[in-house]
Amino acid sequence: MAKSIIQTEKECFLCGRQTGLHLHHICHGFNRKKADEDGLTVYLCVECHTNLHQRGWHDKELKAFAEKAWCKHYGKDKEDFIARYGKSYQ
Repeated sequence: MAKSIIQTEKECFLCGRQTGLHLHHICHGFNRKKADEDGLTVYLCVECHTNLHQRGWHDKELKAFAEKAWCKHYGKDKEDFIARYGKSYQ
C-alpha cells in the first residue's frame, strides 16, 4: 500500500482527533486495491469512520476530494480517473 497522497498527519481527517484512529480506504469494493496502490487513504477516528460507513456522512465529499488529489498528484485529468476507477465523484 502506498503512502497517502491526501494526508501527512496521523489524525482524523474529518475532526482532527489523534486517538482511536482507523485507516480508511476511500474507494471500496473492486477499486480498493487500486486506491491503496494510489495512496487514496486517510485516517478517521472511530466515530467518524462509523458515521461514514453506517450513515454515509462525508463519503461523497471525501471521494470527490480524493479524485481531485489523485488528478493533481499524478498529473492526470477527470477522464484518466474515470478510466482507472470507472466513475467520477465530482
